[in-house]
Amino acid sequence: MMMAKIIKMENRVLAIPRHGTWEELYNRVRKANGDPVWIDLKVTPKLFGNLRNYDLIWEAKQLKYLRIQARYKENGNIIIDECVQQNYGDEDGFGVEPDNYMTGEIGPDGYFVKPFEVS
Repeated sequence: MMMAKIIKMENRVLAIPRHGTWEELYNRVRKANGDPVWIDLKVTPKLFGNLRNYDLIWEAKQLKYLRIQARYKENGNIIIDECVQQNYGDEDGFGVEPDNYMTGEIGPDGYFVKPFEVS
């Protein structure tokens, strides 16, 4: 039982602010009362999981930080989401697919409750 809990804890992904502490960043987003706030998170080996290198992910890996919008939820978590790739189609607009958005959810402790996924 204890071993399963340790493994689960090791697989959790921590959101690490580019500047300052998680508590400072969390409070800044919370005080915005649900309005979006731009935040910067350090890129870590686990941050994107197994997602492919969409444009925004590739750029974040090069910069070593991810700039993304964050919103406070009533349950105390923070939702983060951003367009990771725009799909333009050809010059006449044919073949345009919906843009791809990456979303995730972070708990008050700074750990992801829902890891990043792209839709």
